[in-house]
Amino acid sequence: MANPIDDSNYLWREETSEGHTRIGLNDEARNQIGQISYASFPKNLNEVKVGEEFFSFEGAKAVEDIHSPQSGKVARVNTELLDHPDYLNDADKEKNWIIELY
Repeated sequence: MANPIDDSNYLWREETSEGHTRIGLNDEARNQIGQISYASFPKNLNEVKVGEEFFSFEGAKAVEDIHSPQSGKVARVNTELLDHPDYLNDADKEKNWIIELY
């Protein structure tokens, strides 16, 4: 297994029109992990705290757990990633976002 990625350097954050914070994987993370083929969320994901795991995925080079860069209640999760983990390989933020917090 590769060294764990520093989540803060490999995640993008963006405010939505609803005032939520959307979080996703950036290009640097995709380059380090390789082609992503599996994704999962913890059960009963209603709220996260800084440093708490909120997402796991498997890439060609590593299996990684992603930890939240901020605390908040979960507004939405991108459940499309469960059936289409390959969306994480895309630079399009409308596809590669993981979670929305408020």
